[in-house]
Amino acid sequence: MASVDFRENLLGISWVDSGWVPILNPGNVLDYFSERSNPFYDRTCNNEVVKMQRLTLEHLNQMVGVEYILLHAQEPILYIIRKQQRQSPNQVIPLADYYIIAGVVYQAPDLGTVISSRALSAVHGIQSAFDEAMSYCRYHPSKGYWWHFKDQEERVTIFKTIIEHGIKSLFFTGQCCSLCRGLAV
Repeated sequence: MASVDFRENLLGISWVDSGWVPILNPGNVLDYFSERSNPFYDRTCNNEVVKMQRLTLEHLNQMVGVEYILLHAQEPILYIIRKQQRQSPNQVIPLADYYIIAGVVYQAPDLGTVISSRALSAVHGIQSAFDEAMSYCRYHPSKGYWWHFKDQEERVTIFKTIIEHGIKSLFFTGQCCSLCRGLAV
């Protein structure tokens, strides 16, 4: 058997044969998956040997090597196919999983890829928040560090305008002016 390069990343591609889509069912989904134009299918697998010898899929259990099985079916839209290395009739090593949704075949990501993607998303969010927080941070040798928010300038301008125009009331002069002075600092 020819060696297969499992490091090839097929996560970013999909495959579909529109002629098969209306008639997909658990009985023919492996035939659909084994189409020649499907980049996910390995032509050197045991399924090809079984197909050429016109045997049933039960004979796969007695063979050693790479094989494809229908792992799960949720008709009519979802089918999960597993690529596995059979070591003995009772021992298999999963190599990859593929899912078919509405006739479109995708390779399912492995756990390492999922964790890596989630970690990258989390780090990106944290980095964005940190960058935004740093954009508000100011430093002056005589004042030290302080936070400078853009909307704070607008509030101070509004309060200064109100004070300059002489709008006076007991509430305003008592409470609001002390707030304005605190914001203006």
